[in-house]
Amino acid sequence: METSFQTNSIAISQLKKAVEARFGHVPSGPADFGELSIAILKTTGKRISSDTLSRIWGYKKGYSSVRKSTVRVMEQYAKANEESDFIHTAAIHADECRKGDRVRIAWLPDRICVLSYLGNYRWRLEEAINCKLHVGDTFSCCIMAQGEVLHVDHVVTANGTFEGYYMGGKNGLTIVEKL
Repeated sequence: METSFQTNSIAISQLKKAVEARFGHVPSGPADFGELSIAILKTTGKRISSDTLSRIWGYKKGYSSVRKSTVRVMEQYAKANEESDFIHTAAIHADECRKGDRVRIAWLPDRICVLSYLGNYRWRLEEAINCKLHVGDTFSCCIMAQGEVLHVDHVVTANGTFEGYYMGGKNGLTIVEKL
């Protein structure tokens, strides 16, 4: 049973072209691979790290094979139905959430957080990938909107408390979804 594909194989080359077509261009640097990682996560619900993608595209050396599970996720992304041209902004309003509701947010280049609603506009980080905040940290926030910078207040971490923190400072949040 084949568990991986050679990075330089024709099949992987064709798959990369299909992913590039869906993504809109050939990824060529860390920011592009971060964006592609988020796009894949948003489309498929499965994560391929920006580091793995940069190795598949040859930006980073030392990666001669691609796991079959990674190939399957890339295929799902490349073949996903095109979304409607109707542009909408995903937003989560804390006053419409119930205690325990979970939300995933992401921003460039490759930051992803899963939050749990505590009530009274308070949120706790359940997962934190490539973020300065850590699992267990809490903060206050009324609304999270895709495409907007997220400003949170009253941040409580293991190292103390501070008043403000910004997420998605350059491009805003790229993913805002209730889980």
